[in-house]
Amino acid sequence: MSWLLVALIPGMLMLATFGLERVEAGLSRQTISAADVAEFLDQAEASDVDALVRDGLDTAIHDQHRRRGEREAATAAAVRSAAPPSLPTVRSFPPRVNTGFQQTRHANPV
Repeated sequence: MSWLLVALIPGMLMLATFGLERVEAGLSRQTISAADVAEFLDQAEASDVDALVRDGLDTAIHDQHRRRGEREAATAAAVRSAAPPSLPTVRSFPPRVNTGFQQTRHANPV
């Protein structure tokens, strides 16, 4: 009976290792590219750098995108209110960042 433990335990440990390796590979995908970091640093303000130090890069980029979306919305509202209502105007505004969804946080592979 003990030979069964000797034969099966190492096999089960190897299967668990392979399974956990696949899980880690799925989690280790980088969600932030180098271009995102470069864009963030080009447009960063003092509050963005504070958020970067305090909360991390994901939160700082999210806050920067949210603030940019709010500014664009305010600009679009000002443009809309400045146009006379009697003239036909084409309204084309750049797409805003969807602030209803936050970026998912992944486990930090150590």
